[in-house]
This record gives sequence, C-alpha cells and structure tokens, in this order.
Amino acid sequence: MDRTDRKPTGRLTPTRRRLLDRLLDDLFDRPENEREAALAQVRQRAPRLGAWLERLLAASTEPGGLLDESARPLVADALDAKTRGSEPALEPGTRLGPWRLTELVGTGGMGEVYRAERADGTFRMQVAVKLIRSHSDDLARLLTYERQTLAMLNHPGIARLLDGGVTEDGRPYLVMDWVEGETLDEWIENQRPEPAEILRIFREACEAVAAAHRELVVHGDIKPANLKVTDSGRVCLLDFGVARLLDRDFQTDLPAAVTPGFAAPEVLEGQSVSTAADIYGLGALLHWLVYGCSPERRADRRVAARWRGYRRRRDLDAIVARATDADPAMRYATVNALALDVGRLREDLPVRARRVGLVERTILWSRRHVVGAALGALAVVLLVGGVSAVAWQARVAAVERDLARAEAARSNALREHLTLLFREVGSLSEDTENLTARELLDRTADVAGEWLANDPDLRQQVNAVLGEIMIALNDYSAAEPLLADFAESDEGTNNPLLHSIALLDMAQVHHRKGRVQPGLAAAEKAVAILESLPGTHPARMSDALQIRGRIRRDLGQWEGALSDLERARELALDVSAGPRPLMARAENNLATTLLIGGRLEAAAQHFEAAEALWLALDRGDASDALSVTANLASVLDRLGRTEEAEQRLKRVIEIRKEQYGPSGAMAAARLNLGRLLVVRGALDEAETNLRRSSEVFARFIGDETPDYAAAQLGLGELAEARGDLERARERYLRSREIMTGLLGERHPYSLQTRLSVLNVRRRLEGEFDPEAYATLAADAEAAGGAARSVLSSITCDRARFEMERGRREAALAQARQCLELRESLGLGGWRITEARALIAAADSPAGPSGEGSSEVIERLAQEMNPDHPAVTWFGRRLSSGS
Repeated sequence: MDRTDRKPTGRLTPTRRRLLDRLLDDLFDRPENEREAALAQVRQRAPRLGAWLERLLAASTEPGGLLDESARPLVADALDAKTRGSEPALEPGTRLGPWRLTELVGTGGMGEVYRAERADGTFRMQVAVKLIRSHSDDLARLLTYERQTLAMLNHPGIARLLDGGVTEDGRPYLVMDWVEGETLDEWIENQRPEPAEILRIFREACEAVAAAHRELVVHGDIKPANLKVTDSGRVCLLDFGVARLLDRDFQTDLPAAVTPGFAAPEVLEGQSVSTAADIYGLGALLHWLVYGCSPERRADRRVAARWRGYRRRRDLDAIVARATDADPAMRYATVNALALDVGRLREDLPVRARRVGLVERTILWSRRHVVGAALGALAVVLLVGGVSAVAWQARVAAVERDLARAEAARSNALREHLTLLFREVGSLSEDTENLTARELLDRTADVAGEWLANDPDLRQQVNAVLGEIMIALNDYSAAEPLLADFAESDEGTNNPLLHSIALLDMAQVHHRKGRVQPGLAAAEKAVAILESLPGTHPARMSDALQIRGRIRRDLGQWEGALSDLERARELALDVSAGPRPLMARAENNLATTLLIGGRLEAAAQHFEAAEALWLALDRGDASDALSVTANLASVLDRLGRTEEAEQRLKRVIEIRKEQYGPSGAMAAARLNLGRLLVVRGALDEAETNLRRSSEVFARFIGDETPDYAAAQLGLGELAEARGDLERARERYLRSREIMTGLLGERHPYSLQTRLSVLNVRRRLEGEFDPEAYATLAADAEAAGGAARSVLSSITCDRARFEMERGRREAALAQARQCLELRESLGLGGWRITEARALIAAADSPAGPSGEGSSEVIERLAQEMNPDHPAVTWFGRRLSSGS
C-alpha cells in the first residue's frame, strides 16, 4: 500500500488544523524538488502530523483521491493560499497608508516583504512592509490590537514594529524597521567568522529574545533567515511582528511561519508557542551555527572546519542538547540561563548543561589563572614523591570535616534552644494567636540574654543567629546589639569559621549604618580568617568577598571592589553545577558596582543574569530577587526606558508590601520610584513614596546613614519641583552633611549632593558661582569613571548658567561635553534630550525660541514633564527673549 493511502490516526483538533494549514502553505511556497525533504523533516519529528500533511499534499494534486472530510477545508485553504501567492506582486509606487512601496525583496509562507519609504513628506525613512497572505477579518483585528503592544519592544537587537494596517483588498500588513545587512546564513558564508565571533552574535540574539520575553512576547520562528548582521557587526532579530503575546487570549491565532527544522516538538504537535519554544529555536540555531544543519539531522552532521579545533565542543554539544530537549521542562528555564552557559565557554568556566569532573575543572581553572597554574605546577615538581601533597590534602580534609561537624553541632544545638525560647516566649504572651513572627523574634532577642546568662558561649551563638535573621529582614538596628558580643570578642577563635560569619554580619551592620571603615576592618578580618584555613571554602569566601567588595565600593576603592566582586562571582559559579542563590547574589553585587561606576550595559547584563538565576530557582518573588528587579529598573531608567522601570518598581513594592512588610529593601525601591515620579511630574505619588522611604530608612538602618541621606536628597528634589526652594536647600544640606561626613567629598553620592546644594543656592540667591562649579567639576574628574554621570550633570548645569550670562560659546562647549559624557555612559531618554536641547539653544542665534531648539525642548517636556525645573528653565529663557 502506498504511504498516502494510510489514514492518519488521532483527532484533527482546531489548533492542529491551523498548524497543518501553515505547514501546507509553506510546502506550496517551496519548489517541488524541495517539498519531499521538508515533508520528511516533519514526518521524522512529528509522525502523526507528517502523515496528515502527506495526505493533504497528495490530495491537493489529486483532487479525486480519498480524503477525510474533516481535512477537506485545509486543502481548499492551502490551494487558495497558493493561488493568492501566485498573484502579481504589488507594483512599486503602491501606497499603503503613509508608506510607498519601492521594491519586492522576498516572499515566504506568510506573504511578501517589500522595501518602502515614507510617502507623506513628514520625514524620510526606509522601512520593511510585510504583507500578510490572509483576508481574515479576525486576523486584521488581532494584528491591529497586537501591534500596539509589539511596538513597545525597544531593544537594539529587535527590528521595531512601527505601523500596520489593512490593504484595500482586506489583507493586513505590518511596517517594521528596515535593517541593512546580511542575513545570518549570508554572513556565515561571506564573512567566515571565527567561533568566538559566532558565539558573540548568538549571545546578542539571546539578549534580544530575552528582552522580548520580559514583555511577555515570544518570537515563535527563530531561524537564520530571521536574523540579520548589520555592517557594525550587531545582530538584529526580524519578524517580531508576527509574534504571540503570552498574556493575550484570542480565538484566532496569529499566522506564524513554521520552519520544521527549527520548531520545537510541542509546536509541531499543535500546542501553543511559549518561551520554551523560543529556547528550543535558539538551541536549534546554535546547532546550525556549529554543524550547518538543524538538530533532527544529528546523525549525518559534519562540523564546520572553523569548529574542528574548538576545545570546548563537548560543552557546546551539551548546551545544544539541553536547549533542544524534547521535554520543555528539561530545557533551560530562561533565555538568560542559556546565554549564561554560552558565556561560560568564553570565560573558561564549567557549563551548567553537564557535570564536570575534577580534572576538567582543574584544566579550566588553569586556563583562567595561567600564572597561578604555572606556579602550582612548579611547586608540585619540587615536592619529593608527593608525600607533602598527600599530607596537605589530609589536613585539608580533616579541617573541613571538623568545621562541618562543628557547624552541624551548632545548628542542632541552636535549633533546639531557639525552639525552646520561641515556645517559652509564646506561652508568656497574652495574645498568642495574634503574635506575629516578627514580634516573636523581637521578644526572643529581648529575653535570650537573661535566660542564657549561665552559658555565655551559647548565648553568643544564639544571638548571632538572631542577628543573621534580623539582617535577612533588613533590620540592621535590631541586628547590631545581637551580633556585637560575639563578633568583637576573642572567644570565637576556638571556632574560626563561626567567628568569621559573625564578623561578616557585623561588617554589614557597620556598612549600612554608615560606619564604613569599621565595616571594612571587620570584613578584612573575616576574609583573613577564611584564607588562613586549609582548603578553598568557595561558598564562604564568595560571600565574604561580596561583603568586602560592597564596602570598598562605598569607600571609592573601585578597582579593589571590582576585583573582590569578580572573584566572588567566579567562586560562586564554581560552587555547584546548578543555579544557587549565592550565584544570583554575586551577579547582583557585581552589577550594582558596575552601575555606580557608569558601565550601564555591563550592569544590565549582570542584573539580567541574576534575574534569570532567581527565576531558574523558582524564587522570582524572593526578597533578594525583588532587589535585583529594583536594581535593574534603575538601569532601565538611565537607559531611557522609564515607563518599564516605573512598572517594575511598582510591582516590587506591591509584592514586598504583601509578603514582607517594611524593610530597608522596600525603602530603597520606594526611593527609586519616588525620584523617578518627581521627574515625571507625579508629585503627590512621589511624596508618598519618598516620605515612607525616609521613615523606614530611619527606623531600620538609621538617620545618619547614606541610605537616609539619599532619601533626603529625593525629598529635596520633590521640594524643588514644587518651587519650595528653602525646603529643598534644607534637605540638600542635610544630605550633603551625611554623605560627605561618611564617604568623603569626592564620592559620587557626595558629589551629587554638593551639586544639588549649589543649584538651589543659585536659584535662591540669583548668582552663579563659577569657581564653586569649577571646583566641583575638578573633584568629579579626579574621582574617575564612577563620577562621570555626576560630571555630566555638572556640565549641563554649567551650560545653563553660561547661557544666562550671555556666553553662548562657553555654554555650547559645556553642553557638548555633557552630551558626550552621557552618550559614552549609554544613558538615554530625557538625559540625552536635555543635553541636546541645551546644544540646540546655545547653537541657535534665536536661543530657546529657535526652530531646532523648540522642537527638542518640546520633546524634553514630554519625556520629563512640562513643570519640571529643567524644562521651565527653557520657558523662562524663552519669555525673556534670550
């Protein structure tokens, strides 16, 4: 019996019918000599679907053949699509809304793609117009609705959706960025890149997909033809105009080109497209980049010549295998997790896709530490017979065993005693049913010292554990008296590991309460204890280095801070083959330091890595994970994605309010949101957040700390936005007093407060002090890269004052320096527009009223708000005629 005579089994569901329709449409778009190969791919990966497709294809060419009635509409639809596909292309010059088609550049299963240009004379712009091969009213409605959301995708690696509509004959069309460059397959063929460059391009593609996933948008058709490499060497992902939105529920699916070699198995079975399908598509793309074919052809694959000398092929294969696992649950949890593993190839770190033995880990370590490995090898050669090495390993094992036993015994004893204490405190409470967990902790801490007075060692350890819990709750004021006894005594030397933990906890208390030098001393003592122990203790050392790195950062020791935090990240990645909270915290701490140092793109990458790790751990709402989300929001705000930042911060605050209550972390999120809302003009909402932030910082951390000073700075910005300059000056002076007293005159936080004081003083007194601003600028330049963001604000403010004095050339020089600094930092949004508005105003003979400057000033008013002092300054200049 011929294969096409076998009737497929299984129910032809509506979803499967739509998928078959698209696959059949795709087959008709192929030359006849290619159809059998494409059909074979579907049969191999989805036999039931392949059987249906085979019969449909045969029936379309043999109308008299036998065919199940349920499938006849599919043949009619497919033949209709084929007929439509053979219609003449639209002529150059055809108008679609404000766009004029210039040439046909491609056809496919979805329809045709044209190059087009703006036709209404508003501005000059080239675009790509995708004409969808469908006359469905439902489809037109769906595309009209979804393009509003898809247009919000804003990432340099995604071709933006700009517009859309319906042609006169009822076919939907989408208008997208025109991307100059070569498709990925053309780029591979023409440029013949090396593996490192290919993996860089692949990671950029991952970053673009991850950005879309954060907006709940999936691509659904990742393949080489949908990626272009621009002349600048950056990859751009096309065709997000036909993506699905995960949070939309329509009866009609968007038509999506289904490419069998790159589509996930669940998609070929007619299931809905999800982020897991995109992860499969990226894995299939990586397989194609290495072997030149899609994953289902593993049996006859041949590695390209460029990859034959690549020393981590085994790890690369493991990454591909995990990303393309048939079970979506077994794939990488997020695209960021996949990108992280690819990044480990470049950094000579073990990948998470497979277990790595001791020998391989040693080899990778030696590649990362060439000097250390060479010295280690020399030491081994000098050892006689290896006896010393064996003795050393035995000592290491013994010490680690003793430490483990001590920690286990401590845990058991503390658990028993804390349980008894909790029980006793609960029994003495008048209202046990309404006693909260926090009240239980507070009362236990109050009575622990009295009840354990006869056992000082146990009392210290119980208090230390309670102190750790208070730190986890961001209540550093309550933690301090509990930790001080153990951390500052010499009795802990009998148990050095526990003593180091207490010292690190105390270092965090000192740090958050503004006593930075004592905090550094405690952290360095803890690190020294850990370094003195035999063995590596990577988890403990990573935690210690993260604490010391954060403190060094606030002391302005940027190189030392980065060194500590990069080493901490490396140790955290080496601890385990799977994601761990320690890894996520290491990524977050490094990212925060890069953010303060002005390296925004690098900071965003590490924040996204931390976010991916928390999601992989299924702890996206954990307190530390919410801190990562809030930190990432700060980066997005600086990059100009203010609305996204605002929504992220509001989500963090809502979850913290429901699950955790007041804390220092909640105050930090409210502070960032409040300052953002001041810029946007939502002053009442800003005041609520800023006042609560100040109150919580004072309660949980203290009112002589950098956090409290930052809240005072935000309240000063609010007062200035409302025109209450005396109140603003009062807030700024308080903030400056705390910051400079704790961190010194040249710390970026101190520089910002000094600038705010100068600006409000100038507005109150009406005089510009050029020497004060010059001194401030010199201090910012001396502070180095970490102060470049503040320096950009100084130069923009100096540009304003030079314009007020009628010195346009000096103003123009300062404004250009401001723009240059902000562009070099990767800043976006109103920060860039502000600098451009100053340049336009200074460069135009008409000043702010000039044609070019008025347009950019209007844009600034939209990005900030019309009543913001930075905007109203232009209005005052305009009304004064200068």
